[in-house]
Amino acid sequence: MSARRARRCLLLPLLLLASAGGVLHAREAASPASATLADETYFLDEAVPVVLSATRLAQPQYESPASVTIIDRDMIRASGALDIPDLLWLVPGFQVGHARVHTLSASYHGLADERARRMQVLVDGRPVYSPSTGGVRWMELPLDISDVERIEVIRGPNAAAYGANSFLGAINIITQHPAELQGTEAAVLAGNKGNRKLLLRHGGRAGRLQYRFTLSGRRDDGFEPRFDIGPPAPNETRGYPRDPLDDGMRVPLFDLRTEYPLAGDATLELLGGYNGGTRRTGAFDDAIDSPRDERITSHFEQLVYRRSPDAGRETRLQLYHTYLRTRSATDTVLRKIIHDPGILALLPALGIDPDTPVHTDFGITEQRLEGELTHHQTPRDDLRFLLGASYRLDRVRGANWFSRDSFIVNHLYRLFGNLEYHPSRRGVMNLGLMIEKTTQVGTRISPRLAYNHQLTPHHGLRLSLSRAYRLPTLYEEHVDGSIYDPDGNLLDRVYLGNPDLAPEYIRSAEIGYLGHFPELHTILDVKLFREEIGDRITGAKNYPEPHELHPDQRTIRFANSPGHSLTRGVEVSLNWRPNRQDQVLFNWAYADSDGRYLKNYEFSADDPSQWILSPAGNQVPRHTFSIFVMHRFAGRWEGSALYHRTGKMKWLGNGDYLGPQERLDLRLARTFSLPGGRLEVSLVGQNVLHESLDFRNENVVDTRVYGQLALKHY
Repeated sequence: MSARRARRCLLLPLLLLASAGGVLHAREAASPASATLADETYFLDEAVPVVLSATRLAQPQYESPASVTIIDRDMIRASGALDIPDLLWLVPGFQVGHARVHTLSASYHGLADERARRMQVLVDGRPVYSPSTGGVRWMELPLDISDVERIEVIRGPNAAAYGANSFLGAINIITQHPAELQGTEAAVLAGNKGNRKLLLRHGGRAGRLQYRFTLSGRRDDGFEPRFDIGPPAPNETRGYPRDPLDDGMRVPLFDLRTEYPLAGDATLELLGGYNGGTRRTGAFDDAIDSPRDERITSHFEQLVYRRSPDAGRETRLQLYHTYLRTRSATDTVLRKIIHDPGILALLPALGIDPDTPVHTDFGITEQRLEGELTHHQTPRDDLRFLLGASYRLDRVRGANWFSRDSFIVNHLYRLFGNLEYHPSRRGVMNLGLMIEKTTQVGTRISPRLAYNHQLTPHHGLRLSLSRAYRLPTLYEEHVDGSIYDPDGNLLDRVYLGNPDLAPEYIRSAEIGYLGHFPELHTILDVKLFREEIGDRITGAKNYPEPHELHPDQRTIRFANSPGHSLTRGVEVSLNWRPNRQDQVLFNWAYADSDGRYLKNYEFSADDPSQWILSPAGNQVPRHTFSIFVMHRFAGRWEGSALYHRTGKMKWLGNGDYLGPQERLDLRLARTFSLPGGRLEVSLVGQNVLHESLDFRNENVVDTRVYGQLALKHY
């Protein structure tokens, strides 16, 4: 189906259904039975929510030491999103890219490749940051979007609470408690681009045990292979077109969450999940990275013990294990992967057949084991504190990635705490500190100091200062992408890690305002920020590798860039909820970034004066904007629209410089009452305006349409 036909098929029923819903709503509005008092009470109760993620202590949002955006379950459902990163368009300052249909990148204030290594992500308190490449493998998480109850997004460094890699921000995903699902839900989804999904969720009780589990299967054919490079960015040189990607995915998934009350005031939670299937990967006409299936095995096991003797004390012990294994390989011959004519000319003289078979194993194995103990207490009405300690073991193995068969191991030890003190009735001070020791870079300390002052009961200011680090990934330290001849001689080295990397650092200062306007049913969140980043880690080109058989000085080697970059800006978020039927969320962010990064060694590994530094300002979009509108019509109709626009920016790694991109998603749904449950029918259109580019020139996105039937029985 063409993009134009897809848009017509979507927009016609949307317009008709919206018109019908509008007529019904007008009739209902003419009735005197409107429950305005209930709506007022609802808004006031929900106006200033409690947040959990900024300090690990439950706090009213106006006492949080950082800017926090909350995405609740109603917003998740109304957005029509199929993937969790797409929800982050609802957060000011965020960018979301799809390097492939199954490789998603979500970053705050840019500086992101397909893994977005400068964001920490947690699911029910369990970090899911990859120990090998960094970032998050979103489509390999044993987590379905239907299980998400709430997402809290910390906009700014949060290493004082969650450690290194909570660099530009942190995303805390909280799944639905078993008590919230007592019954069965089933859904079937179908759309264009081969988009299909089956879902089964069930929750209940077995004695004192509460449980919830999810089974789902999903497929997507991915981007259509495009052998052109799409529309050009205004006034920019795109470079050369690369081979189009091969993607697509088949994803079976299982997720379990249980809770069992122990004697007295303690509970025990057991969580687990599995994600598998295949992902299509590779590029057409690329000899070594040719199209192939990548087989996935991903699972986790998590145990949480919690004891709360009273409202002012809680002790929490968490143990978890995560495992990821990817398997894929290609076969070719030597002449097709060596692009240096000098090396090819030497092969016959060395007795090496240019048609020697080359087998490349792209598989990787990641394992993580962590234990964490926290305790928080309220010794006085004006004082609370939290203390914690943890130990983590990371193990990574990949023969082709690291040119070794053994595991690479990293140990991480942490001590952390947060002190909350109310010096006056209107003021609150938060002091957070994280001390980390790793086998990678030794000991680092990440502090944060913040003061919040309520000018009136509904209006407050915040001043926050913090420092955070991003640790080098094991890939950045140890990657060794090399080609050897049958005798073990080094023919070509493409990528080379650097075990002497220093961690990146960020110094952040922000002034925030949070205002609640009850008469307007509105919350206004404004943030002014300044972020200074140093020791930035980049993969610089033209490293003079001396051990190659025929040195070509084309190796990419990781290094810390000299100097620093500075980003300053403002963010505005306005949430208007006039009643139970309507919500409008407006986000706008402006960021002015300046700095340089190491792009090219220019054939000198030791003389920084010879290095080529490139401007980094275009890696942070100057403007981002989004508006989300949801409305419940009469007659059990509901509709929503999400529009977002990102200014021009350069995606790193395999990404490209793209001009301004925009997208409009629409959703219309109708609910029907059934004996013992209900049926929801929904129609969703994504990117209904026009074709756009996503992450790279070859990823041309047109309209996607899908319909869903969801049956809920309680």
